[in-house]
Amino acid sequence: MLGFGIVLDMARKGNQRSMMRLYDLCCDAVFNASYRIVLNAQDAEEITQDSILKAFANLDSFSGSERDFTALVKTIAINKSIDMFRKRSKEPFYEEIDNTADRIDDDDTDFEDFPIEKIKEALNNLPDGYRLTITMRLIEGMEFSEIAEQMGIKESSVRSQYARGLEKLRNIVIANDKGVPRPCGTRNDRDHTIGECHSERSEETPAN
Repeated sequence: MLGFGIVLDMARKGNQRSMMRLYDLCCDAVFNASYRIVLNAQDAEEITQDSILKAFANLDSFSGSERDFTALVKTIAINKSIDMFRKRSKEPFYEEIDNTADRIDDDDTDFEDFPIEKIKEALNNLPDGYRLTITMRLIEGMEFSEIAEQMGIKESSVRSQYARGLEKLRNIVIANDKGVPRPCGTRNDRDHTIGECHSERSEETPAN
């Protein structure tokens, strides 16, 4: 199988097979990231297609690994998804905060032992602003500064939104799961925990 560098070079020259390989490489991750924001499969599919096409149009300026390419397309898709949400939502994108925001607890370590599917299920019961902020931070592993930039709001506002959303999410998850994470021996493939996902993401991050 051809290496990523060769595939990328061939895609730059318009090779359809190589472009399809790049598409297959990132489409699932990009679709999932978009769907968790827009909650509509048709919209997420359209955003995925548009995001990949935009990345293809700028292949000449891209240099990086397979992981970098997927991350690039996901960033494009998340931006497009947020834009769509803003246009369609009748509710404020985030809550205005007061000067107590810095003292709000945004510690999410107590979620690390819960299966990620339970977290995603509970997220759907949150108001959209909380859901989006927690999705980008807890599920996608984005930094607060990145979320603030993509949302176009202050980082302190993101932290406040995240902390308040965590409190609501924590209550939902504990109520649904009775506060007891499922034992490791009884898990299936859908039961990976947030902590495991973050650990895998950290291990995959290339060294500088």
